[in-house]
Amino acid sequence: MDAEIFKLNKQSNKRKLVEFLNETSNEQISSLLKEKLDDYHAKNDVDTILVLRALFQGSPIEEGHIQRRFQIIQSVIEWLSIEDKENADKSKQASHVVNLVLPEIELLPTDMLRNAGISITKIIDENEAVQLRILDIFSKVWNVLSAADELNHLSDIFDHLMQANWNNQIVVGISSALNEMELSNSQLETIIKHMIRKLADMEMEEVPPFIYQLLLISRKGYKRVILSGILDYFNSNTIDSSMEGTVMLHISFAIKQDKDLGNELVKLIKNDKSSQLQVFNIACLLSVARIHRLQDTIFDLFKTSIVSIYKDKEKSDRALWIAEYCPLDAEKFSQVLLDVVEKSALGWDQVIQSLAQLALILIDTVSNSDSAAKTKSSSVKHYGANEQVASLGVNILLQLFKYHDVVRSEILEQITSRIVSRSDSVMDFLRLLQHIIQEYPDEVEKYLTNIKDTLDFLSFLPLPTAQRLLSAIQPVAKSNEQFRDGLILILRKSLFAKDSDGRQMAVGGFLSILNDQLTEIKNGDNDGQAVVAEGVAFEILGLLRRCFSQQYEIRSNAYHGLGALSQEHPSFAGDIFELLYTQFMRTFEKDSSIINPIKLEVCIENATNGAYPKMLEPVHVLLANLIKALYATRLETPSAVTVDTISQFKMTMKSFVTRLSRATLEDFELEKTNFDMATHIGLRNTQYATLLLVTLYKKRKELVGLLNNSTNEKGKKNTSINIQYCVSFQFISKLFLDVFGKDLKDDIDTPAFEIRRDIDFVQFIVSITCESLRFEIDNEHCHDDETYFKECSQICKVYMHMLQTEDSDSTYANQSSTKKTPSVLVSVASSLLSILETVNNVWPQRFKELLIKLLEPCDINNAKSLNRIIVEVIMQLKDIVQRYMSGRTPIYKEVSGVLQIASYLCGTLDKKQTDFAMRSLHVVQWLDQLAKERSIQDSTLAKDIVSLLIRLGGSIGEYDTIQNICEDIHLYQIINIKTFSTITTQVFEFLDSSLDDLTWCTGRLKLCAAGSDDDLTRSFEKEYCKRIVSLMVILSELVKAVLTDVHAESLFKTLVKAYRTLHTFVKYKILFPREISSDFINVISKAGTEITERMYKFLTVYGQSQQQDTSVKKKGKRKEVNMKQRAKIQRESRMIPNLIFAVEQFERHLIQLSRKSRVDFMQYMKRSTSRDFKIQMSLINQESSDEEEDEKLKRVTRDDSEGEAEGSSAKRHRRDS
Repeated sequence: MDAEIFKLNKQSNKRKLVEFLNETSNEQISSLLKEKLDDYHAKNDVDTILVLRALFQGSPIEEGHIQRRFQIIQSVIEWLSIEDKENADKSKQASHVVNLVLPEIELLPTDMLRNAGISITKIIDENEAVQLRILDIFSKVWNVLSAADELNHLSDIFDHLMQANWNNQIVVGISSALNEMELSNSQLETIIKHMIRKLADMEMEEVPPFIYQLLLISRKGYKRVILSGILDYFNSNTIDSSMEGTVMLHISFAIKQDKDLGNELVKLIKNDKSSQLQVFNIACLLSVARIHRLQDTIFDLFKTSIVSIYKDKEKSDRALWIAEYCPLDAEKFSQVLLDVVEKSALGWDQVIQSLAQLALILIDTVSNSDSAAKTKSSSVKHYGANEQVASLGVNILLQLFKYHDVVRSEILEQITSRIVSRSDSVMDFLRLLQHIIQEYPDEVEKYLTNIKDTLDFLSFLPLPTAQRLLSAIQPVAKSNEQFRDGLILILRKSLFAKDSDGRQMAVGGFLSILNDQLTEIKNGDNDGQAVVAEGVAFEILGLLRRCFSQQYEIRSNAYHGLGALSQEHPSFAGDIFELLYTQFMRTFEKDSSIINPIKLEVCIENATNGAYPKMLEPVHVLLANLIKALYATRLETPSAVTVDTISQFKMTMKSFVTRLSRATLEDFELEKTNFDMATHIGLRNTQYATLLLVTLYKKRKELVGLLNNSTNEKGKKNTSINIQYCVSFQFISKLFLDVFGKDLKDDIDTPAFEIRRDIDFVQFIVSITCESLRFEIDNEHCHDDETYFKECSQICKVYMHMLQTEDSDSTYANQSSTKKTPSVLVSVASSLLSILETVNNVWPQRFKELLIKLLEPCDINNAKSLNRIIVEVIMQLKDIVQRYMSGRTPIYKEVSGVLQIASYLCGTLDKKQTDFAMRSLHVVQWLDQLAKERSIQDSTLAKDIVSLLIRLGGSIGEYDTIQNICEDIHLYQIINIKTFSTITTQVFEFLDSSLDDLTWCTGRLKLCAAGSDDDLTRSFEKEYCKRIVSLMVILSELVKAVLTDVHAESLFKTLVKAYRTLHTFVKYKILFPREISSDFINVISKAGTEITERMYKFLTVYGQSQQQDTSVKKKGKRKEVNMKQRAKIQRESRMIPNLIFAVEQFERHLIQLSRKSRVDFMQYMKRSTSRDFKIQMSLINQESSDEEEDEKLKRVTRDDSEGEAEGSSAKRHRRDS
């Protein structure tokens, strides 16, 4: 039959074909179609497509054969409903058939189209695999019905489609078909949500193409729903990383084509803070950041979010009560980024470049130029927000360097760029370089050329940068002989650079290489390597000998370094000793008949030729390190040559000390009249005296007196002499233990007792203790931390013993009565504080151990919490304070020094421990009692006591004490005419800080309220209300007081800040009205009755006092107004309008809240209806900080007529209020 149909179709007149088909039954036609559709090889030389075309041509619509045409299409649909994967020809056949059928669908009536659509949905519902081209017929049927506005038919088909059970293998095809269909908004939303739900049931390999189709559908609308569904799916399921990477590529491609889709993704993640803690979300953003138009937006989002979360964490740590309700984990955010880095090695290649760029932006954003000046002893234990952000950037780049060779060269080039350009972030990049070299030496080996290029700029860099760079590349120089030789060549050139920094850097580099070689000699098992290292060591020693002819600073660094290395490597101490001894003998006067044993003209450049004299030879530093080397030679058996040199040196030292102790100032050609700094001789003699300061102490004492009484170039006296001392920390520790570690009441004739009596000497030793300690710790060639910590512990115990045993009658306290320098006890307290800070910075994990040693032998219980131990030490300081204040003459300066120690210890309390509040309360109660019972006349001491009381009380929510200070001044003896100003300032500082914290806290409250835990939000809000009410009660007491001058200005600023805090809180309640609690009503009530009413009364009093001051000034002589007075007038002219504006902003939003909540809050407020002056918005800058206010006021130009009008209006306002 197929041949007959084909034959008839070839005729130009189709009439016979039509008649033949009319005579053929529908069953025969269906059978023929089934047979021919499965015929893939043109059986009987009749192609299937030609037969189909003949059937359509033989069924003209004009003659009413529409039913036969529909039957043909139905047969095709039935054939397509069965998928035969084993037969590849069927797909090709299906494609040709569907292409032929699609145009014929447009000719069918709508009821037949509906039936065709329903039949396809039933086929889909069978949950079997089908030939996907059937979906093209479905989309064609849908679009034809849509064009005909057959909404009922469309609704029926859509309902059947939604109720069908889709086979996972055809979901992608359906989604592709839906993309071609004309859908209404409601249908589009329904189908998108249905498809997103299908994601969870799909096979993994089908997910990427399905998501791609979803992204194509997003062009029709509901972009956020689609993106949110995709992100939620990947965030809630553990999926293969390579598949996730494919999906990210699809998302990036879709966003390239659709700008709005990219904007929607950024908005979605930006507005949902929790989504920023999901690895896949962050990876998607980083992947999309490669698109140029979104690059800046996304990186700005990352930068802002990361910096703000670390700063918020810093604030949260300061106010831990907030963290109880709305915890903030900044580390989780950084961990998300590091997880992205980890996964970038598992198929997420597209995020690599964006991660590197983000890390660079983070480091550069928070860079701090001051970080270069930090040393080991001065660096703090806890990093601030900026340091943590920079560390995150460093860690990201470090991990990227570990996993990806593609970015290694770029990272090293960026490091070089920052070094050469002297960027503020250079120290962070050098830290990165150091970590890279230490942790991944094998990977660095390929890129040594990049690092060598950096060394070319070494001598031109600032000294701290160059030193850090040398420290970073040290492992490479140690392991790579060729690199080390190149470095030595560069250092040798730098040794003769014009710039002193370059020479100092060269000395440090040589000492570092020398240390490495000596370490290799000590630890090396290979004799050949040891011989090579020894040769390099002697070469470096020869180069360092050249430093002995250079400037003062260069020689000093070389001497210090060699002295430290002799102690670290005793086997080499003999060679160092001989080298330093030879140099020392050049300054030693061998002629014993000359009493002065030092050739001062050799040590001072231009000493005799009349040119400007300069220090050349630091003989004191040389001698100190020569003795270090001498002691180090005892640990090893020295050579015969060294033994002879040591013997000669001992004889030399005997002569040196004897002659030096007998010499007088005249023997050094030093007289009181020869220290005029404006003359050559005066300058020269000052340099002479500086050298002699570090020989014997009695000579030092006389010389310091001469120097302090000398004049400088301007004819003024030299009040302070900055000298580098060479007294070692070990010497000071041993001296203190021997002199103060024993009871010498029965041994008054001993040298130790005599030293105790020499107050100036004790003062000198105490004052240089911390300097010596810091020098030892910061010396990169000394690593004896255990010894330093032990000596710190011993000195701290001695200091504590001195503070506990001395009293107000002690000569160590009364010394300051006759001299301007601080007393010994003040110096002891200051030195004790410095050592505590240093130990806590350098060895934070051993700080508790140090405090326990301070408590010995009273208590050595290691099981106690850190907070308890700290408070116990503070209680010992409490006894010291009472002892000092209970004497016949209270010693306020000494008490102030002790309180500074207590204040520092309070700052080290761990707020996260459960006993923090209880332990802090003990200190608060002591300080409160002290403030009540002691009438202290010293403003500095009063400031120390009250500031610590307020700070500690505020941190545990103990506001009653602060309120009592403001309320009952007669109860506190510490408040008097001399101290009230200082105490008032401390209260205002506390209020300003607390109000700032509460304003920031409102943002955390919003985040908490946006969650689902209503009970938590209610508790959070209750605590917030409690604290703000306490602050308003304190502020109301200050408003009641008649404050004037600077304190009145402070009150105005604090009131403005208070109303802005209330304004922020009210805006939060408008956003989240929920229920209006009694606590919130109490806040508004206090704001109205305690603050606003009293504020208007204060304005009246303040205005009257200003009028009186003005009238008094008018009676006197008219004087020209200076800049200071003019600035004060400008501040005063703005204070009241600024305050009234803040009040009205608060009241305006309060009215809105009243309408929204149907609670009349305005019954508590007294509104000012008499104000008739206009507030100029250009002069009211809510965003400006109080510190910038004065500077901005200078730029404000006010018209005289406006000033007069505003002044008269303000007066009317005061009268009416």
